[in-house]
Amino acid sequence: MNKKLIALAVAGSLAVPMMAQAAPSVYGKVHLSYGNVEDGTAGGNDNWQLQSHASRVGVKGDRDLGNGLSAIYKFEWQVDYEEGDDAGFDRRNMYAGLKGSWGQVRFGRHDTPLKMAQGKFDLFGDTSGDLKNAGDQDGENRLDNVLAYLGKSGNIKYAIALIPGEGDGTTGGDGPADSISASIAYSDGPLYVALAQDSYDDTDGSAENSLTRLVGTYKMGNMQVGLLWQSGVEGATTTGQDEDWLGVSFKTKISAKNSFKAQYITVEDNETTAREGTLMAVGIDHKFDKKTSGYVMYSNVEEEVGSTTDKDDTFLGAGLVLKF
Repeated sequence: MNKKLIALAVAGSLAVPMMAQAAPSVYGKVHLSYGNVEDGTAGGNDNWQLQSHASRVGVKGDRDLGNGLSAIYKFEWQVDYEEGDDAGFDRRNMYAGLKGSWGQVRFGRHDTPLKMAQGKFDLFGDTSGDLKNAGDQDGENRLDNVLAYLGKSGNIKYAIALIPGEGDGTTGGDGPADSISASIAYSDGPLYVALAQDSYDDTDGSAENSLTRLVGTYKMGNMQVGLLWQSGVEGATTTGQDEDWLGVSFKTKISAKNSFKAQYITVEDNETTAREGTLMAVGIDHKFDKKTSGYVMYSNVEEEVGSTTDKDDTFLGAGLVLKF
């Protein structure tokens, strides 16, 4: 009996530290669509396509370091059955860092705070109706060489990312933070409001640009309304392409498992030949369960340069999203 008790005690003492170190979590999402894709410009294509939309797989976890401090990590890859940089795999967020009561510090490849500030405004993310398709200076950036801090105080969240250019000062910045992205967001019940700005400097004095985003969403019962304003240029060496964005999104439940959604964004720039763009998307989502949903949608992206139609792309089809 004593031997059995001793064995149980030893096993229990070994199990405690093992339980303290959480096992890595494997997760992912498969997002596929099938529909008619049309390029309405002269000589454009009109065909049916099966597409993968940022389908992904990843691993994440944390390790308790004691005294309220944890080590964190996340490595995520985009998986595309059609194409990719390496046999169908592209890099997404990949970082390691530290977490405590004071917030988080992350090092690696990461979404900018300006990108994260959109919150739940974009109702057609990863599809042809994604807000990044509305214009050139979209702010939806995921960058390498990021040192990011994320913090929270009450209903306020804030984030800042420093990105060295890792250049020689002529062809690229050579400072500790040639690009800076920062955001502050307030969330209280149905209200979410965020302000963010990216600043770019190539350090040789040839270009210093910035991009500013203001976004808000508000939930009223089964409805959500979102507003987006954005202005500026993304990238240190981009000149003469400032864009002004205005966008609205709307979503409402039409039954227990079905929702209607719509999104409209206009973009104008300040180039010599005026360029105007619009993105319009409508759709219906169906929720099978917590991790499986389907949708039907229509989207149209138009762009005019002067009096010439430079782009007129449409999509009409259905999609399926499975998370694991």
